[in-house]
This record gives sequence, C-alpha cells and structure tokens, in this order.
Amino acid sequence: MKLHIKSPGEAPGVYPIARRGKELRHLSFTVIELGGRLRSLTLESSEEELVLDFYTGPVRVGVEYSGGTWTAEIGQRPSLREPWSMVYLPAGSKVSLEALDGPSRVVMAGAAGKPGARPAVVPPEKVIAKEVGRDNWTRTVYTHIADNVDAARLIAGETVSRPGGWSSFPPHKHDRLAQGEVPMEEVYYFQVDPRQGFGFIRVYTDADDPEPFDYAFAVEHGDTVLIPRGYHPVACCPAHTLNYAWFLAGEARAYGAWRDDPRHAWIKQ
Repeated sequence: MKLHIKSPGEAPGVYPIARRGKELRHLSFTVIELGGRLRSLTLESSEEELVLDFYTGPVRVGVEYSGGTWTAEIGQRPSLREPWSMVYLPAGSKVSLEALDGPSRVVMAGAAGKPGARPAVVPPEKVIAKEVGRDNWTRTVYTHIADNVDAARLIAGETVSRPGGWSSFPPHKHDRLAQGEVPMEEVYYFQVDPRQGFGFIRVYTDADDPEPFDYAFAVEHGDTVLIPRGYHPVACCPAHTLNYAWFLAGEARAYGAWRDDPRHAWIKQ
C-alpha cells in the first residue's frame, strides 16, 4: 500500500486520495479544488458520513438529507495557526459545494454512517483547543468532531506543530483491541506556512508485529499520509508552522484510545 500521496496541485478538480474498502478499510479521503471551470460541485454521500475541512476561499455548503435541507457558509480561512470550521454531514446526503469568491480548497473524509444523524457545523469558537507536550514537543491540538457531534465513526481535528518542533510524540498507535487502545485508521493532511517548508513523519509498527513495517516520509504542503496502523510521530522544519488535519475511523469510536510506544513513553514523566 502507498502511504504517502503527494499534493494533487491546485487545478480545479476532485482528487480521490483514499477509497474506503480499497486503500483503507474504514476511511475515504478526497481533496476538492473549487474554482475556474469547477466553481460548484454536487455529490452523493451514499452510505458514508462525511467531515469537511476548509482552506482557501469561502464556501457555501448545501445539504439535502432525511431530515430536510441545511445550509452553511464557511468564510475565508485567516490562518493555518488557528482553528477553523469543520462540517459534519450524515450518510444519505446530497451535498452541494459552491466557491463564493475565487478558488477554494475543501478536503473530505468519509466513513460508514448511520441513519438519523443531522448535519452540523463546528465553528472556531466551539473547537476544543489543548496544548499538549512540553519543550520542543509542544503542539496545539484542535478537536472539532468528537463527542460533541452524533457521528457513527468519524473523529476529526487539526494539530499545529511549532517551528522546529515535534508532535504526535511520544509516538502513539491505535491498531489493536487492548486495554486503553481501540483499532482506528487515520489520515493526516498536511499544510505548511510558509508553504515552501516541509516536515517529516515516521510510520512504523512494533517489532513483534506479524507484518512489521517502518517508513519515513518528507511531507510538503498539500501532502497526505495514510495510517492504517502503527505509530506516527511528526516533525516540522525550523521557521515554519506545520498544520495537519487528522481524521479517524474504526469499528468503534473512541477519541484518546491509543497506546504510546513504551520505548518513548518515559518522556511524559
């Protein structure tokens, strides 16, 4: 499986990065570039619930679902360092996206949904913000979609790594059903400010894993990394800020149900 997918660029289009049941078992992920010949787009969510995250340009979101119709307008994102809105959409939705003023980037994660859920927008003032770590592994974690939204499987948010700092550290994983750990896949979608910067991510398993692997990737603006299992720490180059959106889904839905790499867990003491 290819875990590191380079940015598809900024030309108008719909760019499927991962398909549920193909590249990943529980998650799908798509990058949508609105503008030019693709100022608006209509799609069916089918059996998937969706989470939308927004980057360049204001966007109008319209939804027809079992409970009626719903509309939200997401404004121009001012910064990658601060939280912005995410939108949750239930399975069985007909979704319309419209760029309101120039090019707009929307990323979309999907997972198996449930009947009866309602659309929801989580604005910046409702996002749960938490400073995690210390020293050069301090980062800000923004949780948008968790127990505050009646989703079936999806959990979502963003992490902002400081210049030259580490995040997702100590390395953690969520790929086994064990005490304090629930199997969930994850997608990281990276943005860098200034955008010529880069970061690194290592994705690796325990040595005794029946199918062990150990990969390291240099990630740039617009890149995606798929995390089917294993630990996944991240580092940011100096003088830049690394923002990555994260999307989780599995058989169960439990934010924080992960296990730290025992070789590195001592750093939290």
